[in-house]
Amino acid sequence: MGAKLDFTNNFESSLQSSLNEISGLGPISKRVDDYLTRRGDVDPSVATSDITGLKARMASFLQGRGARLGSDLRFKMGGYDEILFAAYDKSLSAEAGGDDPLLSANRGDQIGNWDFSVEQFDSVELLGLDPMAVRAAGAIDYIYELGERLGVFRLAESLVLNWASGRIDVVDNRATTKLYCYWKQLDGRSDAEERGMLYRRVIGRGDSQMLSRMVANEGFQPLWANLMGEIATYIEKAERLETGRSDATSVSPGPIYQTMREIQYNLTEYCTGMAFVQAQEIYKQLQGAFDVLRDPDIVANFGGPRRRNMWTVIAELSKQEFGRSLPIGPLLRVAVDGNKIYQIIADFDGVDLSAAQFRALIDAGESYIINSSVIDGQAGDEPRFTGSSEETTEEDDFSDDAFEDEFAE
Repeated sequence: MGAKLDFTNNFESSLQSSLNEISGLGPISKRVDDYLTRRGDVDPSVATSDITGLKARMASFLQGRGARLGSDLRFKMGGYDEILFAAYDKSLSAEAGGDDPLLSANRGDQIGNWDFSVEQFDSVELLGLDPMAVRAAGAIDYIYELGERLGVFRLAESLVLNWASGRIDVVDNRATTKLYCYWKQLDGRSDAEERGMLYRRVIGRGDSQMLSRMVANEGFQPLWANLMGEIATYIEKAERLETGRSDATSVSPGPIYQTMREIQYNLTEYCTGMAFVQAQEIYKQLQGAFDVLRDPDIVANFGGPRRRNMWTVIAELSKQEFGRSLPIGPLLRVAVDGNKIYQIIADFDGVDLSAAQFRALIDAGESYIINSSVIDGQAGDEPRFTGSSEETTEEDDFSDDAFEDEFAE
């Protein structure tokens, strides 16, 4: 006679017993459950994260071997413990791929069974992602944009060398102290070639020659371009949805999240070794260059005819050094917004971002795309990223508030 369902106090337990009986397992499944959860002889959570699968494999193993575990008294006295532990051990072995057929053949043993389940590697720790590598890469990218593309390193060095050679005269004591300190540190600082190797090794920027043991991160820039493309696509789809030009009911952020995860993998692999120390050193070098260029006496002498500040110094010196005007505002926004994106990627744990985080990502991405297009347009290059918006926000390129140091202590 089948087990009866108890609709009063033990419905769940009686339902499970009935299901076990229907499946042909009888009391076996209950014995397995009691052994794993009540007796305390083993702690399955230490051995596997798939407790449900372990129980199913144990019950199936015992059923297939014709086990009879019906005596409650014998179970309480430990009479089934040896059988149950053997099933436990065998089931864990099956989860891990079963016995190695080669070793079994060498021992003359029967080849064990495997249920063909595989390890899922679900946790971030097992994946080995390093958020600090992403943050360091973000700092390196920021330094590349301002130090190299905006030319801050070259402008500060040129100013200092002209002062050291007597071609320009600065009389303020504070300014001369900064110029002298920067000049004395030039030989000890990383030069353009050393910095170039770091940029190419970590974020795939530039074309510097690498040392024989270095490997350039050629895969990163395509990933970054893909992320910007996915952000642009999301913005376009969201705008179409908002204006009623789309039949869809929502826009999935899934492709953005997937690309963010791939960037985490990439930078964890490539931002290693001395890159962390180098990033810290050349950021200090960048700060030193800005200190020289923003000094009041330097601003007074080289800041142009009006609205004098550090940015007008950079604008005036760029014309002298490079023979052209640089898109200072867009370059600044690309550096700052790009770093914001790196920070969000570093904090991404594989779960959906909060609404505020996702909004910040989309806003920074849109600004990055727009300003990159402005830079590419002025350089005569094809736009690297496609955005849905054609308008840029009006911003004073030379206001003191335009510069925000993302790494200030």
